[in-house]
Amino acid sequence: MCLLPKQTLACFVHHEVRDLAWAIGSPGLLPGLPMAPDDDWYAELLHAYWPRLLALDRQPALLQRHCAHCRRLGQYFETLWHFFLLDSPRFQVLGYNRQQVVAGKTLGAFDFLLWDSQHMRVEHWELSVKFYLITDTATPEDSALGINPCDRLRRKLDHMQQHQLRLSEQPVVRRALISEGLMPEHKRLILKGRLFYPQHTTLPERAPGTLGRWGHELPDAQFKAQHKLGWMTGGRATTERRDRKNYQDSEGNWYVRVEKEWNQ
Repeated sequence: MCLLPKQTLACFVHHEVRDLAWAIGSPGLLPGLPMAPDDDWYAELLHAYWPRLLALDRQPALLQRHCAHCRRLGQYFETLWHFFLLDSPRFQVLGYNRQQVVAGKTLGAFDFLLWDSQHMRVEHWELSVKFYLITDTATPEDSALGINPCDRLRRKLDHMQQHQLRLSEQPVVRRALISEGLMPEHKRLILKGRLFYPQHTTLPERAPGTLGRWGHELPDAQFKAQHKLGWMTGGRATTERRDRKNYQDSEGNWYVRVEKEWNQ
């Protein structure tokens, strides 16, 4: 099991380095998803890259410039992985957000096409970071909603597994990739984030930091509202006024507050 406790992240001074470590080494959002790596795979990547993370924390300018344009959390998460893949000696980026346009029609886009020198093959990766509130603990995956309740975990999984990761199987796309030597031999679903359970319910057994709670009341004063780019590892308090906020306390516990009419 890949564990990335708060104490490990606390060794980093800079937000971007801490977030990069989390993006690489945190457990997957859900265990056992088809095409998703197991947590040991993430742990191996983090272990191999750890000396570089320490060096980046001493001299973070390169990483900070790479991420300076990011305003949205999903964009930031993807940009962190892009930096890692460009920086890692194991991988070579062959395509990044590569649009597949045929006869003027966009069929989709590859998040990453890359060469993995360890396995000596082209791979296709799709990435996402998501934060979902469980509304029915009896059926957590089917009842998971985003802070924007139009965002549903089941819908996101279906889109990534049935559409995005099958893009290379479309005949016209397959022919184009083969002609360029870019046909992937392996696919990976990189889905990270956090699941929030209703206040006062028992949390399931999961790795530290992968779970939180949600409710309609304001949390204790020790919880600080986090800027959207701080949702992965915290430490980015904000005074922005919103009905829906993600909070973290000094112990690394997470809490989301939503209004009572949030999912109606």
